[in-house]
Amino acid sequence: MYKYLSILFLVSACLQAIGQNVSGSIREIGTDKMLYPVMVMNVSTQETTYTGSDGNFTLRAKPGDKILFSLIGYNPVQVFASADMFATKMKIEMSVANYQLQDFILRPKYTPYQIDSLHRQTVYKRSLAWKRTSSPLSPVSFIADRISKKSNTRLAFQRNYLKWEDNKFIDTRYTPELVEQLTGLTGDTLGYFMNAYPMPYDYARASTELELKMWIRYNYKEWVKNPVFPSIDSIQIKK
Repeated sequence: MYKYLSILFLVSACLQAIGQNVSGSIREIGTDKMLYPVMVMNVSTQETTYTGSDGNFTLRAKPGDKILFSLIGYNPVQVFASADMFATKMKIEMSVANYQLQDFILRPKYTPYQIDSLHRQTVYKRSLAWKRTSSPLSPVSFIADRISKKSNTRLAFQRNYLKWEDNKFIDTRYTPELVEQLTGLTGDTLGYFMNAYPMPYDYARASTELELKMWIRYNYKEWVKNPVFPSIDSIQIKK
């Protein structure tokens, strides 16, 4: 009898030391919207996973481990694993974060991107300040302005200029050096990955350094499942 109790005690102790799987779902408070992809991290072991499109997750933990739930735009949630969590499915709710801009002092020290951006604005000042004729009191000028090749070229330049500025800013955060550091990809393979997963401008602006790295790691895991490479037809052969 004591022998069996000792074995059960040892098995129980081993399971607690190794850890068991905890699972659950994460949704938005008040809407029941399933959240994805939420980073779920066992702070005690640094093991990390993400929720699927259904908002569910599974993570290894043991009683007492701190588990962190984080998603850009939402307030992070922390819980400590307890024994009852291994027998039931966890239900985590996250609230939308409200951001309030703090007062700041603008200092005469700019980043290289800001210096280049100010220089470009100076160079293209006249083209960027140009506006189409919009007065209905001059119908001839109004129509002529809209069929003018020069006018359409200027308008196209203004639109493209905004896209160029966005892309140049993204390039300051979503860099090949950072991607290589986090994924180990190099050369053409690194380029294929970054082209397959371009970073949205709004995310590049709003994300913290941690959230930026989380985004890269998550998309890398998705890319490993189904690597995207250019087709033979899309590659131009130089003669």
